[in-house]
Amino acid sequence: MFVNKLHLIDPDLLVSHNLCGSVIEVLLARIAYLRISHWSRLGRIKRGTMPQRKFDSGFNSWMPRQVSCGRLLVDTFLNAKELVRETNYDLGHLSRTQIKKDRREFDDELLPRIYQHSESIFQLVDHTETDSYLIF
Repeated sequence: MFVNKLHLIDPDLLVSHNLCGSVIEVLLARIAYLRISHWSRLGRIKRGTMPQRKFDSGFNSWMPRQVSCGRLLVDTFLNAKELVRETNYDLGHLSRTQIKKDRREFDDELLPRIYQHSESIFQLVDHTETDSYLIF
């Protein structure tokens, strides 16, 4: 559904914190695991086969650009490293030091339990909206 929604909205920019690192890596791993045939809708160029990752040298920096052809990638993690002098570039630390907003940390291990109660689902939605605001 995410890939279809992205294709439907057709944004010019993809904005996230650590987009070229863990975010796109997790997204591509899930797309490969679920065998989504229309993975190339992440970009604007239709491709048949997903580029292979090389595990021996770590995550390749060209991979996000290759799968998102036709869209600009805005990675606030990389931008902060270029523009701000800090010792820590995590979203929580940057939001505290740069815009004086606290970010509540979220434990990914608790995710399966969150979906058991509607109250915790709303808290997760609130956390995701707050992160989107902080990234913007």
